[in-house]
Amino acid sequence: MTIQKKYLFLLLSGILLTILSCSKSDKKSKYIDQNQELLEGLPEVNGYDHTYNYDFGILKEREKVEFYKPVSLNEGLSRIPLEMRNKINLISNSDLSFVPQTVKSNIVTSWNDKNKLVFQIQISYLENDLGYDTNFKDFFIVSITQYPDDPFADEINRTTLEENLPDTYHILTLDDNHPLYYQPSFGSWPRMFDYYYFNEDKNRMYKESTGSHQYYAWYDGLIYKIGCNMDIDSVDPEVLVRKIILGN
Repeated sequence: MTIQKKYLFLLLSGILLTILSCSKSDKKSKYIDQNQELLEGLPEVNGYDHTYNYDFGILKEREKVEFYKPVSLNEGLSRIPLEMRNKINLISNSDLSFVPQTVKSNIVTSWNDKNKLVFQIQISYLENDLGYDTNFKDFFIVSITQYPDDPFADEINRTTLEENLPDTYHILTLDDNHPLYYQPSFGSWPRMFDYYYFNEDKNRMYKESTGSHQYYAWYDGLIYKIGCNMDIDSVDPEVLVRKIILGN
């Protein structure tokens, strides 16, 4: 290869690398938060209101909430940040007291006051096989939302909060430093648990409520809101909740 050809080859290679670098830079620059890239290609749908535990109200105020169509559990987990995904411990279908006919997940995002994208994932194990809805059948639903700071770390605030909870709550110990709040389903008017239900015909995500045993906790930067309606005599849901949060 002559000197001129070598020079031309190096020049063209440099131009190509510059173009690729600019293209990659342009792609990243369109994101306010780089985790927005995880949502590329995930169908966005209309939504109505977001889920949170009314008795705690910690996630009540959320900005610019966006809803995404339910997908398989594996795809849903691939659409959340790695540091969040690595903290979630899954249960098996065989761990439940019913046979799940639908196992899916859906993503909901919002923005915090630091202009950071906040991810929420709902993982739904449903006996119902006719859509993303409990349909008055057995279910085990796990909602997990990013929340970096422990809302129960201040003992005075925590005591005040606990004193104002309905007296049906059981305050359990998750580990040496964190509480686990349990609200049993009881009587003809059980405590309502809200979850995301997807209407395929309207391409719209709704917030639905149903009677449920409920668990609530903060652990390692995540808030867990878990509800279930199933035979708890054959399977203790608290064991499953601890497995999901702690991994054991």
